[in-house]
Amino acid sequence: MKIALSGYYGFDNAGDEALLSAITSTIKKYAAEAEFVVFSGHPEKTRELHGIRAVHYMNPLQLSRELFTADLLISGGGSIFQDVTSARSLPYYISVVALSKLLRKPVVFYAQGVGPINRRFSRFLMRLVGNRVDLITLRDEASASFLKELGITRPPLKVTADPVFSLQSGAAEQEAMRCLLQGREVSGQLIGISVRNWPGLEEQERELGHLLDNLVLQGYKIIFIPLAYPEDLTACRRLMGLMREDALLIDRKLSSREHLALISMLELVISVRLHALIFAASQGVPFAGISYDPKIDAFLELFGLLPLSSSFEKMQTEINHLLTDRLLHDKIKKQAENMRTKAEENARLTLSFIHN
Repeated sequence: MKIALSGYYGFDNAGDEALLSAITSTIKKYAAEAEFVVFSGHPEKTRELHGIRAVHYMNPLQLSRELFTADLLISGGGSIFQDVTSARSLPYYISVVALSKLLRKPVVFYAQGVGPINRRFSRFLMRLVGNRVDLITLRDEASASFLKELGITRPPLKVTADPVFSLQSGAAEQEAMRCLLQGREVSGQLIGISVRNWPGLEEQERELGHLLDNLVLQGYKIIFIPLAYPEDLTACRRLMGLMREDALLIDRKLSSREHLALISMLELVISVRLHALIFAASQGVPFAGISYDPKIDAFLELFGLLPLSSSFEKMQTEINHLLTDRLLHDKIKKQAENMRTKAEENARLTLSFIHN
């Protein structure tokens, strides 16, 4: 059984690489015979990181050849079906789906987070092609509601969970992260920060810098974790520059499982990046999300949380609550277990569809 995978892979984004690892490992758990080919921005990196065959995502001849011999195309997961970050990405991913359907290959949208889609042409493409795929699983109710609003009603649709909830670090990654912290002489209670460049967050950054200084004075150590390396380094350094107290920057590329291992050692994660929040939740670590996109709000809602406020006083109250409320910690762990089960359902539904 050969499965082709289309998504934002090969671009050094830890969240998307974690998705690829989670999707392939979970499918392998239920179908050991499965083989994969990835449409990647950097095929060599993908082969090296995941041990999976890859071809360049912009080579139409290679894509056509791989799809012709594939049994299934998986499109996802992540947030590839939106037109906020780029007007070109959604038409590209839809074109891969359309090519697969022209070759009469089944297509699964795998644990997608859909939207926002603001352009009329993008909505038209999404509705046209979305109604011709064979199965859609989604990571949140907001995405399901949005698809129905667009008029996508023909394929079976199931709300599950982000595939990354099924991913776990191993002993080697745990030991590597312990050595990393020991080498930097970091110990005690650690709080992780994951930020990215995004217009409109500048005012909140100043308040956040003040908050982080206060946390250091309370005895916490602050660690900046660039989830997209090296892209996020600029935002990390800018926020560090707004602090008066010392903080540590992880200035190296980590694998998805190393991120999981590192985050499991923290007391709290404060993040603009969705998958830093997912990593934290999956490890039972409390988290605070900074809203820049509806996907952050939708994820926080799954855990009964609101986005972090923008004023220092409210931030401080909310962070203190997250750090001290043991009932909330138990709730996060329980919900994470539920999400892990739902994450594996993506693979079971996909394989059930193929076998039927």
